[in-house]
Amino acid sequence: MNSSDVIGALLGFTFTILIFSYVWVDNPLFRLTVHIFVGVSAGIVTIVIFNNVILPQLIFKLASGNRGEAIIAAAYLIPSALLLTKMSPRLSKIGNPVMAFLVGIGAAVAIGGAVIGTMEPQIVASTNVFNTDNLLNAVFILFGTLATLVYFHFGEHKKSDQPSQRAQLIKGVSWVGQIFIAVTFGALFAGVYYAALTALIERLTFLWTFIKEFLLPSVL
Repeated sequence: MNSSDVIGALLGFTFTILIFSYVWVDNPLFRLTVHIFVGVSAGIVTIVIFNNVILPQLIFKLASGNRGEAIIAAAYLIPSALLLTKMSPRLSKIGNPVMAFLVGIGAAVAIGGAVIGTMEPQIVASTNVFNTDNLLNAVFILFGTLATLVYFHFGEHKKSDQPSQRAQLIKGVSWVGQIFIAVTFGALFAGVYYAALTALIERLTFLWTFIKEFLLPSVL
């Protein structure tokens, strides 16, 4: 094992111990480790953006000598500069159109992704289950899907002498949908817990391997 591997293993061992120290008590060393992690992550993101966006899409095009590419780069530069005005309370209104443009595009992408990537496959899957021989399973899946969707229906009926309330049929079906949602969240939580437990086992295995290979031989 070369020196760089040893240094990497030593740093991993040290930071793992500092993170685990939070189990005992919140301490400055744990907060220092978290700050280092956030700082390194921000630095990596900045480098990636600079190398993959700013350099090829702005600087290289401005320096290429091609008028068309320079115009495109300037078109990128102007809204970017306007967006920086959001850091100033007095000039923040100048960047509002650019921010609205970004939010609009982000919302459109999110809605399109939800419809195409989630709702459409769910509808197709709910329809295809009736092509199988297990009709009971197909009905159960379809009912669970519809009950979950009904849970998010918040329409109410209002009478002159009574407060607004949901229809009894909608209320009953939404209660069943709430059960399906709870089961789904439970399964998701179990998956997250399993992943966290796997990461914990990996870190404990790393600590034991490091102690066995680096610390115990030096002591013995």
